[in-house]
Amino acid sequence: MTDKKMNVTYVKDMDSLIRGNVIENNVFMNFNGLKVSFELMEKQEYKNVTAIPIKTDKFAKKDFITVKKGYEMGLVEIKELEKSSVKTVVCKNYAVVPLLLIEGDEITGAMQNRIINDSMLIPAKSIKKISVSCTEHGRWKSEGNNLFAPSEYSLNSDTRERRRSAVLENRDYQSEVWNSISDLEMSHDFRSNTSALHDNYDNSKSLQDDYLEHFNIEESQNGVIFFINGEFKGIELFYNHSIYKEYHEKTFRSYIIDALVNEDKEFEKTDGDELTKKIIGIFENISSSKFKKYETVGLGENIKFNNEIGTGAGLIFEGELIHMSYSNSEDIIKDKDYGIIL
Repeated sequence: MTDKKMNVTYVKDMDSLIRGNVIENNVFMNFNGLKVSFELMEKQEYKNVTAIPIKTDKFAKKDFITVKKGYEMGLVEIKELEKSSVKTVVCKNYAVVPLLLIEGDEITGAMQNRIINDSMLIPAKSIKKISVSCTEHGRWKSEGNNLFAPSEYSLNSDTRERRRSAVLENRDYQSEVWNSISDLEMSHDFRSNTSALHDNYDNSKSLQDDYLEHFNIEESQNGVIFFINGEFKGIELFYNHSIYKEYHEKTFRSYIIDALVNEDKEFEKTDGDELTKKIIGIFENISSSKFKKYETVGLGENIKFNNEIGTGAGLIFEGELIHMSYSNSEDIIKDKDYGIIL
């Protein structure tokens, strides 16, 4: 695959690098004091979805195991507590390296399907209780045992943003998840027997597959910026290319399932300098966010943040950004002068 770059031509004073800017295809971001640089690659488009692949400028050397690989190797087990609880499950990592759990990842089976609430690193050879949310409101019954299995899906982008906002505002995030899944069902004119997010994905999977065929994984890519119907929707960043490849499909599905609702809606495309102008604004807003550190049962720092555009969360470990997810909660990005040289 080719390693293509966006054709961008703009500069700004060096002080702006602390806030976030683009110089020679690079976006600079300050994530709670951690300076991160991304390279913008050539955009990919299909129907109402625009995706801009990105990659970081550092070679990530830390070794982690993911849930999928851990299950395949028999090194990871996630199950209900002895006395089952909707909001908590137990995770066992038998590997000799930390286990990377990604915010929004779905696990299925046991008493009901759940999603991982926060990105975290479970230490090697350890057992931890982890925070989860239910994504199957209509079932509380074991499907043969109390073990979970990895899912090919994750929490859809709209629900992820709504859950995050509820956490930051100290509201009941579980009810927000259930309400959002109900809204998703209404928008797709579908009803799951158990109000399961998983069923909603299965229902429109062929339509999602049609989109997926048009979005490729680029060389060294470890993240992506999403625009839907011409408006910024979110950013997903992973530690390295290997982890990104594993999450590419489910990440795209989480945005496509929401994009399908407005697939036929007319919109004005954003291209060239106007598109990159928006990207500058997005990263400057992230850099100027209100960051808050939350307790984590794993390694590193669990950071949540919000600003005038949206909400996000990230995981920092030993001075490196392991995962970041950021979603737009506004319909329109405010038009600002970002010093673009045309």
